[in-house]
Amino acid sequence: MTQKRRTGGIRLLGEGFNIHLDPGPGALVHSWNLGLDPRKIDGVLVSHAHPDHYTDAEVLVEAMTGGTVRRRGVLAAAKSVLKGGKTAEAAISKYHQGLPRRLVEVLPQTEFGVSNARVVGTEARHSDVDAVGFRFETSAGNVGYTSDTKLFEGIAKCYKDVRVLILCVLRPSGEPW
Repeated sequence: MTQKRRTGGIRLLGEGFNIHLDPGPGALVHSWNLGLDPRKIDGVLVSHAHPDHYTDAEVLVEAMTGGTVRRRGVLAAAKSVLKGGKTAEAAISKYHQGLPRRLVEVLPQTEFGVSNARVVGTEARHSDVDAVGFRFETSAGNVGYTSDTKLFEGIAKCYKDVRVLILCVLRPSGEPW
């Protein structure tokens, strides 16, 4: 609520790909402040339908598509983000879902490409039952992103052999938010 830790998501940049992951509040502004042009994004990926993970997704889709004039890039998101689910309405409008060249509903084991990166949806267990994590396979190595999840048997298999693992840890060691 304070934005002290910023919830604008994560930008993954590599040889031949530029992905914005979980673009929550401030993603657009923080991108510009860090010198990252949001018009150069190849993909917008959203793990689940909670505001700290999706609120700037629509504006980043608009940036990625050149102000909605070019069908380009990938929008990939959990089912709840695109269609709504048990705990939330759809978080990205049908209009914005129609702007990118490719729309992907991500489930665990869903595979798709974003430019030169291969992406695989991974299992997550969260209050949004449709939540997913992501595994990015690139020429520089593999990166894993757990999204918001609790620890569960088998989670390690999702991220075997990654060079970098990004863990979402809201309350480390049972501490308050």
